[in-house]
Amino acid sequence: MNLRQALSAIRKALPSVDDRRLLAHGDNVTLKLDDLEIDVARFERLASGIAPEQLEQAVVVYRGDLLDGFALKEEPFNDWLRVERERLRTIWIGVLERLLHHYSVENNLAAYVQAARRLIGSDPLREDIHRGLMQIYARQGRLNMALTQYAECREVLRKHLQVQPEKETRELNDRLRASRSVTSKSNSTTLLEAAAGPVDSPVPASLRPETHYVRSGGVSVAYQVTGGGPFDLVYVQGWVSNLDYAWESPRLAHVLRRLGSFCRLVRIDKRGTGLSDRNVGFPTLQERADDVRAVLDAIGSRRAVLFGSSEGGVLCMLFAATYPERTEALILHGAYAQGLWSPDYPWAKTREDMEEELAEIERKWGEPWDLGRGAPSLANDTHEQQWFAAYLRSSASPSDAIALWRWGAEVDVRNILHAIHVPTLILQRKGDRWVKVEEALYLSEHIAGATLIELPGDDHLIWGADSDRLVDAIQHYLAVKFPTKAS
Repeated sequence: MNLRQALSAIRKALPSVDDRRLLAHGDNVTLKLDDLEIDVARFERLASGIAPEQLEQAVVVYRGDLLDGFALKEEPFNDWLRVERERLRTIWIGVLERLLHHYSVENNLAAYVQAARRLIGSDPLREDIHRGLMQIYARQGRLNMALTQYAECREVLRKHLQVQPEKETRELNDRLRASRSVTSKSNSTTLLEAAAGPVDSPVPASLRPETHYVRSGGVSVAYQVTGGGPFDLVYVQGWVSNLDYAWESPRLAHVLRRLGSFCRLVRIDKRGTGLSDRNVGFPTLQERADDVRAVLDAIGSRRAVLFGSSEGGVLCMLFAATYPERTEALILHGAYAQGLWSPDYPWAKTREDMEEELAEIERKWGEPWDLGRGAPSLANDTHEQQWFAAYLRSSASPSDAIALWRWGAEVDVRNILHAIHVPTLILQRKGDRWVKVEEALYLSEHIAGATLIELPGDDHLIWGADSDRLVDAIQHYLAVKFPTKAS
């Protein structure tokens, strides 16, 4: 069948489609979408929403893989179709994850079970969802269902990965089994205690995103891309990081999944840290900004939302001032304009404070240094302490960590704030022990049109106990600021 015959067949199959909508230009056929309802567009519009009702509708609209069962003997088309299927499926998974969180908070256990079963049906290797179901079944008093869920999880992991469940899952199963010994009168309370714990879990190595590299100024910069949505969002963490090891933390993995549910999330290890080239000397702020631009070029992103936390905010501010045409919006959390005290910036640490911190880093490297101040809500979480210590060790050597801490303290970007003319959201925890509220106020007063939101809590790190409030604020800001794009 040639193109003319195919076009004739399409018009016969779609008699209600006006000829002016279906246009042929040489070898190309164009369908004008004005006033036409496209299920993919509707799904993406609903998936980018905030209200649970929108997310529930998105789940209904998504009926399976894009063009399921359809293929052409054309490799470029099939390559495009594979990418689009995976992109839409990733968005759908993100929607279900957001609904799971909502149902858990609202104690809508029946809806949680339904959504979790659908997610496991699509990806049976999601041990965190198996564990979440075990917890919810226990909260419902359905102990046998919780134990059956563990058996299902154990079998699927054995069959597909030849591994046993993670320690956290096994311990939950042990607690649930032990609860059988109590009397029926106290059984309900005991099951609730046995089920306690976070629903999220670390991401197994086999399911983590691929790490890519791009050359920038003679240095290899590592980056990962996850999620999907109408925005590209580049997250720049403060001080040191490790792209791969970040997924070992259930709490940080949860935040990354949530961000990826409404944005294409791009994360980088700054030069000198993590999986990027180490021992590259004392980087300049401009070099790091150029690294971000190189990553955006590598992924084909023309404009992106820049999200910087702590010292990462400094880099994002320079990028927004230098490359406004590449910056959709600027989001700052726990960020500052100057690292050291001065008479006209009296909230920052003194040079003596910095030297004491550097000595403490050298003395305590290998321990979960500063978690008590960086995330007080996690200070008594043994698992998080162990992970954070290993995370720091995997992110930098002791000497590099000291040099980078000094770099972050000695930076000063006050003279560029007036040059930032992109939509800016400043988020600040009221009790942050590293960056004072006054520093956020300073930023909001010196960046034109900036919006400042003070959040409750005292965690400087973004993955503290109340991380969902932070992500909700980001999602809401983007939806309100860019209603056309978000819808």
